[in-house]
Amino acid sequence: MLSVTDVGATYVLMLLLFRAPMGDIPWTHTIVLRYSLVALGSLATVNGLFGPISDEYYYALELFSIFNAISCYIMVLQGKAYEDQDLHGKVAVVTGANSGIGLETARQLAQMGAHVVFACRSKERAEEAMDSVRVSSGSKKLEFMPLDVSSLASVREFAAAFLKTNRPLDILINNAGVNNYYRKETVDGFEAMFGTNFLGPFLLTNLLLPALLKAEEGRVVNVGSCVMKWARSIPFEDLNSKTKYGTGQGVYNWTKWANYLFTLELHRRYADTVLTVNCAHPGLVISNMQKNMHPLLDKIANLFNWVRPFLQQTGEQGAYTPVFAATCRHLTGGHYLARSEVEKLPKRFEDADLARRLWDVACPLVGLPADYHVTPSSN
Repeated sequence: MLSVTDVGATYVLMLLLFRAPMGDIPWTHTIVLRYSLVALGSLATVNGLFGPISDEYYYALELFSIFNAISCYIMVLQGKAYEDQDLHGKVAVVTGANSGIGLETARQLAQMGAHVVFACRSKERAEEAMDSVRVSSGSKKLEFMPLDVSSLASVREFAAAFLKTNRPLDILINNAGVNNYYRKETVDGFEAMFGTNFLGPFLLTNLLLPALLKAEEGRVVNVGSCVMKWARSIPFEDLNSKTKYGTGQGVYNWTKWANYLFTLELHRRYADTVLTVNCAHPGLVISNMQKNMHPLLDKIANLFNWVRPFLQQTGEQGAYTPVFAATCRHLTGGHYLARSEVEKLPKRFEDADLARRLWDVACPLVGLPADYHVTPSSN
């Protein structure tokens, strides 16, 4: 029978095998890895695996274990509930609102009184999600509109349908995204994470600008991730990751950085308007993204399901920071948010020239003219 030490060692080994080098291990698994290493060290020491040790070394190891546990726990706590705002009369669009962070974001906005549009691929799953929100919030102002953010045609159809209603759009939450172990392509021929995590939200936001600028105060929230800090560069020479994909985590990292660069450039271009744009890191959240892991790694990770509540947040907790970004009255734009507060990033992640270059490259890819710009007077 496997001991805790054996299971921990196997998990660490599989992480290193399937997500090597270390810089390519997902942030969530890094925390599990740290817990595992601490547990292995403690258990191995207690069991005398490496021979007798002094009391001083034993107590030092225990203090190290406690320190790591506390630091990991702090990293997990990435959000705090924000005071309710009165959103009656406001319209919010949440992409990927049928599950996880998107669903809980939609729920919290509905509880504040907003009319929430569930922008999802599956009508059936969206209706199940809306039923859940109706029960918990009592809101009847919930609406489904079909959207597959990985399809540029679907994005255009959604934007056209929304603009046709002639409603102002107060809040846009770009939440939908993917993280794939195996390389896939969108219907438009783009690598799936590049197309879904960046190009889709880029086009959707730009096409919805007439409605956002019509609002009293339009808010755009791009749901980001702390793993962007592991991205080394934006691979302009291979944006579709045809020559370098690996396990896919590196691609996910830089597409999340691209989201933040998009946030910065959108803020710069519309800083003198009613638009407020921010990027929100929800924290480490229990979600269905694990289904896209390598099958063997997925099975090993399932061995640790019992500890996941201690390592990750619920969807409700993960929604706190995006909702904060969407509703805080005094929040300015152009920021990266974590734990419901502005976090200052190293300068290399806030490169204005890089943000401008990425914008210029993205426009022709999604079919927007290079000089695309929307002004409030054009509404």
